[in-house]
Amino acid sequence: MNERQRKILKRIIEAFIKDAKPLASSFLVAKMKQKLSPPTVRNELVALEKEGYIFQPHTSAGRIPTEKAYQFYVENYLDKEKELNTIEKKLLEEIEKQETEDRVKIKNFAKKIAALSKQGVMVTFAECDNYYTGLSNIFSQPEFQNSDLVVNLSSVIDRLDTKVFELDEKDFDEPEVFIGSKNPIGCDCSLVVFKYQLGKYKGIIALIGPMRMDYQKNYALVKESVKLLK
Repeated sequence: MNERQRKILKRIIEAFIKDAKPLASSFLVAKMKQKLSPPTVRNELVALEKEGYIFQPHTSAGRIPTEKAYQFYVENYLDKEKELNTIEKKLLEEIEKQETEDRVKIKNFAKKIAALSKQGVMVTFAECDNYYTGLSNIFSQPEFQNSDLVVNLSSVIDRLDTKVFELDEKDFDEPEVFIGSKNPIGCDCSLVVFKYQLGKYKGIIALIGPMRMDYQKNYALVKESVKLLK
């Protein structure tokens, strides 16, 4: 992939994450910092489509990113050191200061992550002792107007306990991002997972959502929360 194609793909992914609307070549011509002609943009879109990074939902539509595109984005553009904005960080710090039982505090962090990310969150305490919050956020996403995706994700949630507990047994020193077919719980969604420990409780915090998610923000949310829980 050449540099121009990388920039176009990054623009498509970030715009689609924000608006959930297929991107037309005319939009890209207008938004690219580097001025490109419409034929040049169209040619690059064809090349990206041939390589499996984008596709058209139907002939007259713009392009949307594929699983391969999201994987490329996370591997190349996710800044693992970038912090949350001041407001988001303050909201998490307020939970850290709460004088409450550790288990309740962990649940409160999960609720806040779900609210700020508008995704679902699961926390493991022990095998068959897990806490879910924000799952309705997932089904409110535009992707889940497709009934097949709703059925698929519902079946994923049914087996979530077992699959996420398997992740709990793995070692990782920073949040892990699992996208699509690499996601152990199902191929139509993504996970951002990190281990936590607070007092006698230890397990994982798993942020769950569609592949179209704000990976930068969600990664920082999970990372900051675990840092504050220690």
